[in-house]
Amino acid sequence: MSRSREIGYVGFGLASGILLTLGLAATAVLTDADAKLELAGGIPWLATTTPTPTTPPTPTAQPTGTPLPTTTSTLTLTPTPTATLTTAQLLQAAGEIAAVGPLSDTERLLHLFDAASRYVAPSTTESRAMGELINGAGYGSPSLICGPLSAVILRDVGLIPADTSPHDFWLLNPKLPPDRALLNTTFPPGQFEHIVDKNPLNRINWLLTPLYPGDFLYIEEGTGGNFDHMLVVSRVDSQGRAFAVTNFSTSTGFVINEALLYDPSGFHEGLFDRWTEKPNALSGSTGFGGYELWRLRGPQT
Repeated sequence: MSRSREIGYVGFGLASGILLTLGLAATAVLTDADAKLELAGGIPWLATTTPTPTTPPTPTAQPTGTPLPTTTSTLTLTPTPTATLTTAQLLQAAGEIAAVGPLSDTERLLHLFDAASRYVAPSTTESRAMGELINGAGYGSPSLICGPLSAVILRDVGLIPADTSPHDFWLLNPKLPPDRALLNTTFPPGQFEHIVDKNPLNRINWLLTPLYPGDFLYIEEGTGGNFDHMLVVSRVDSQGRAFAVTNFSTSTGFVINEALLYDPSGFHEGLFDRWTEKPNALSGSTGFGGYELWRLRGPQT
């Protein structure tokens, strides 16, 4: 989140199926936490690397948000004697990770998914600890960690320089000249496309303008909203649905988890629809001002 407050709701659809050609079985159980939002539970591991924080600024107040209950999802792997696949490989085989966008080669797509998954923290206690691991002691509020979380994912997968400090993205605001200069340096025009869409998120045709894995978005609150947000698209599935590991509010507080962003088939599911619903205007809304997007230049499908 940038400047003030942020909120999110989680969604994670893991497809189940029997991978006959690989001799592996993977099952995924997903329960609905909201009739309009597809939610999924945490991926059971945390990051092990320790970023180096810089001198932090004074944080702003945390948003309250309208919490939703969390749900859980499990993936049971049954390896055969001849092969062992990673979770990312199993998800790709099941159509949950599609080869689209500039990172369409398998190795980079799976690397991005793994990099984002390392920062999943499915409880409020774990999320605060993860936030401090990313951003420094005293500056790990799960409600304000969206910028540093996005930066560390991009850095770990090699899309931005290895010496990038995630803390530089703490409460980042592109309207401020120093922050705009930081974005121009981190995402140089020769390597990244810069796309601006000022339409509200719920009015964008995602079939015509889809998001791709590795996209970095700065979402603007606009008229009717009350917080900005930053995220990185971590995967797109075979149905064209986009997902991100980001921070969001639950009934027990803010956590870091994977969430569905949108479903291009027209179903009103995902964070983008949820954030632009009128009933959420007082408790937490964003996306009415559209977004800025930075995308690695490269082949797209």
